[in-house]
Amino acid sequence: MVRPRLLHVASWLMAAAAFTLPGSAQEKAPVGTFSATAQVNLINVEVFVTDKAGKPVTGLRPEDFEVFEDGVRVALTNFYASPALPAAAAAPAPASPVPSPEALEPPPPPLEQRLSLVLFVDDNGITPAQRNIALQHARALLDAALKLPHAEVMVVTYAQAARIRQPFTNDVAALAAALKAVAGEPTDAVGADLSNALIEGVMSRSTIAPRSGANSGALMSDFDREDAISSLQTVRAAAEQAHERTRAMLAAMKSFISTLAGLPGRKAVCYVGNGIPQRPGETLLERWESRFGRSAIVPGFSAAIEATRLSVTPEFRDLVARANADRVTFYALDATGGTGAGGPLSAEQANLDSDPSVGKGETMGRAYSLQYLAYATGGTTVVSTPQASPALARIVEDFDAFYSLAYAAPHIGDGEDHSISVKVKRDGVNVRHRRHYLDKTADDRMADRSLAALMYDSGYNALDAGIAVGNDALQKSNVFLVPVMVTIPLAKLALLPKDGVQEGSISIWLAAKDGEDRITPPIKRVFAVRIPEADLPAALRKSVSYVFKLMMTSGAQTVSVSVRDDLSQVESTVTARFTVGRGEKRGPGDLVGMKM
Repeated sequence: MVRPRLLHVASWLMAAAAFTLPGSAQEKAPVGTFSATAQVNLINVEVFVTDKAGKPVTGLRPEDFEVFEDGVRVALTNFYASPALPAAAAAPAPASPVPSPEALEPPPPPLEQRLSLVLFVDDNGITPAQRNIALQHARALLDAALKLPHAEVMVVTYAQAARIRQPFTNDVAALAAALKAVAGEPTDAVGADLSNALIEGVMSRSTIAPRSGANSGALMSDFDREDAISSLQTVRAAAEQAHERTRAMLAAMKSFISTLAGLPGRKAVCYVGNGIPQRPGETLLERWESRFGRSAIVPGFSAAIEATRLSVTPEFRDLVARANADRVTFYALDATGGTGAGGPLSAEQANLDSDPSVGKGETMGRAYSLQYLAYATGGTTVVSTPQASPALARIVEDFDAFYSLAYAAPHIGDGEDHSISVKVKRDGVNVRHRRHYLDKTADDRMADRSLAALMYDSGYNALDAGIAVGNDALQKSNVFLVPVMVTIPLAKLALLPKDGVQEGSISIWLAAKDGEDRITPPIKRVFAVRIPEADLPAALRKSVSYVFKLMMTSGAQTVSVSVRDDLSQVESTVTARFTVGRGEKRGPGDLVGMKM
């Protein structure tokens, strides 16, 4: 299914009221009992260990690994070796009856080790031919991923906005159709920083004298001088526009990565493109300086200094930190064949770029972005060429040949960035893994779960929460007030006795998405639960309900609700899909959220 836009923000208003409704009979819990809950912050790290020839190293055990956080060694609590990396041979076991064929099938991987792979195609700065060669390699990656048990693949494109071209699926035919559609579309081959034909036209028309002499600007006419100054203003505006477009792309990528955070298991993003310029607009500024810089018509002008002001390095590093926080590994397919070049130069552009250094900085910045995305998150970079690359096979091996290490962090949701280092007690091996992670707060993780439920129907419902939608009411043109009720059985909540009252606390996150994929980010509300001890036996057979009134436009809508019992830290996520503005009459129980 084609989704035209992703992660635009829609506005809503919300109010809530709490009351208790009779519910279905629940198993009566012993009055006055309370079990303590200890929080553990497990950090999962996928580790890829290869020999000098690049082949996966098999047979490693937990004692072969040393893991350090912020330079301090931590103890492993969980260890997983994928089936492609069998453990060292053990003593032969006594003969046993021949197992059935079903018993010989490998068990499915644990939920936390299943793979969600995203093909992210960046259409900026490359030609269709470059992109489509890379897509041929990407298709091999997708086919390999789908051979793994319980792996799913998604296809996303970016050209001024992110579009989900194929939601997560293991349907080979559906993926092939999505890739065929993408391959038939145009790209932004020239790029925003080269798209202003007026800039090349103005600079190429100038009759400035050759720049070989120290006084080369002396022969410049007043008209040409004013023309050059005017063109600098245009160049600066275009460079600023390129900067804002790149920032918007990084923000869209970061938002998309956040939607993956709530998915269980491993997440990998295969980026296909020309890379992300670290100083957008730098080439334009260099081009103007190459043409007019020695004329001294703008004293003190420096393309390098102005380009530094346009750096997006902080936003780029933030994207990498987000990927590490969300257990996302990047693999980069350099669609330019390693040259870093985009589309062909125009005749005017070729004349203006007689200085061979023009554009080198941007090319290096794009190449750096691909390398750092992969290096910092534990992935690899592959240069796309017409011939198959051996490095491509190593990415395929990553999907099926990895070690997963987990340790209990000495902190819980401190919101800080922490370094990770993994050492292997083997000589001559190469070790790859993510280098940092952002320890998200508990609230951030719940918000991530709400987003993931909106986009991918992921989650689980340990609290047996329910969601129901009432009748919408027109407020003004195409805007409706929609009541949404969230219900949690009281018997599922942890309560503490205090002064004759049983007390608890519930935190609820709501997020919404309309039919145009405009998303309202999760909003949190906290509610206290107080039950007199004398009423507790009857209360435990009922449910507590909260009504939220949402302002929504007509059409298809999706609401996700994440609920956390703040005492026990037990969590639930449910979703509801409905249509606003049809005049449908819905009772309180007509639409119940799915148990995930």
